[in-house]
Amino acid sequence: MDRLTRNSIIISAILLVLLIISLSVSQNELRPRVWQLNELLEKDPVLASYPYQFRVLLFLNGVVTLTSPHASEVPLEPFLAKVDPKAAGKPKDSPEMRAAEQHFREIEMRAIQVMVSQPDIRSVVWSLDKAWYHKNRVPSGR
Repeated sequence: MDRLTRNSIIISAILLVLLIISLSVSQNELRPRVWQLNELLEKDPVLASYPYQFRVLLFLNGVVTLTSPHASEVPLEPFLAKVDPKAAGKPKDSPEMRAAEQHFREIEMRAIQVMVSQPDIRSVVWSLDKAWYHKNRVPSGR
């Protein structure tokens, strides 16, 4: 084996080892940002204890799109009746339904706080989680 080939093999092996080391160290950095943000939501103890799990659908230019069981075109009461047994079967203006709505709003704000605590996130927008309504057989009003 000539000297040039030997040196090329040694340099290639060193570069390969350095690449493997850098990949193993920065494993977290190679995953898509959406996955990282979803892990943040899953690891938050307040959000993890709520029956609905918010998810990141899209992250683009500092704006995160989160799933939500509520949107302006869909009433919140069917969702609350499904996830909060105290609100099930209660009228919209009952104390149980108002308490369930207040709790949902607090959880929703927590999801926003978790997201905007990240330095690369400026704002959050919501996307109606139609799949949740379908999966749970809850009429979405549409």
